[in-house]
Amino acid sequence: MATILAIVSIFITTPALAQCVLDTVPPEGGGQPVILSVPAFTVFVDADAPADRSTPIGSWDSSHGTKVSFKCLKGDRYGKDVYPPLLGQATQQRMYATKIDGLEIMPMWYNGVAFGKFPTNSVTTEMRLDYPPAAFYRVQIFKTKSQLKLNNPQTGDVILDPGKIAYNWVNNSGIGPFPQTLMIGQIRIISTPVCRLDGKKTVNFNTVTPDDLAKGVSRPLNFSMTCATDYGHYSATAKLTTTTPDSDNNYIKVTDSAGNDDRLKIRIDDSSGSIMHVDGTNAEIINSLNSNVPAQFKWTATILKSASTQPPKRGPFSASAEIILEMN
Repeated sequence: MATILAIVSIFITTPALAQCVLDTVPPEGGGQPVILSVPAFTVFVDADAPADRSTPIGSWDSSHGTKVSFKCLKGDRYGKDVYPPLLGQATQQRMYATKIDGLEIMPMWYNGVAFGKFPTNSVTTEMRLDYPPAAFYRVQIFKTKSQLKLNNPQTGDVILDPGKIAYNWVNNSGIGPFPQTLMIGQIRIISTPVCRLDGKKTVNFNTVTPDDLAKGVSRPLNFSMTCATDYGHYSATAKLTTTTPDSDNNYIKVTDSAGNDDRLKIRIDDSSGSIMHVDGTNAEIINSLNSNVPAQFKWTATILKSASTQPPKRGPFSASAEIILEMN
């Protein structure tokens, strides 16, 4: 009788831990993945602020979470990445474009020791990967162009809409669970126009004779205002006031060397030759000026004899008024 010998080889294998696994079992484990939030905020910036990739015009920190822990093998992967609308919008120095050209955002993550930028891709060197409760996100906004194009100076233009913008990942970018995620509220910006003025103006009439006063002596009173604005254009308004008006508010009283203020007067005409009231009730307006284009006012000051029959005292005389400039 033939004997058949059968040899069966049995291989027993133990599955290896191929990827990091979320651990919620005490004492080493932590909690569930968390969403950290930055509430809605508005960035305020001066229109003449320079483009600068080193100094943010605004910085905000997220809330803190709880410990999140993963059991891993050495060499497992982890890192940080961004969601749309930042995805695919990387610029210089790991900043990201926003809805407004010239404004960029830099999200960062703090691990309890140091800040890190996005994105990153690393490998574990230990058997455990912890996200501590001290961890949080920071959002910084940078002005990367000298002039912005904005439309809404009252409530602000939208830089980014609310939503998730960044996250930390374990094993694979784009595949959860994500230990920590950054959620932002709506981010807006309001720009403040900045204006430069000529400064104090002095009109020197030099020596004036009685014959000169009979017909009036005129001198130019030129001044300008230059404004930087991120809202396309601006308008400049100039008004005139004095603490020494005559009775009809058309002239400025002049004080002679003896202290008399009823012998001489000064009339101010605007760029078109119209008289400026000295109580601020009328104005010269220059409209639709581009940013950093000066509004140039070319006024005229004319000194005249007043209604008094007495001549002014020989010697120096003086008068003062205030030009009020407004930008819209």
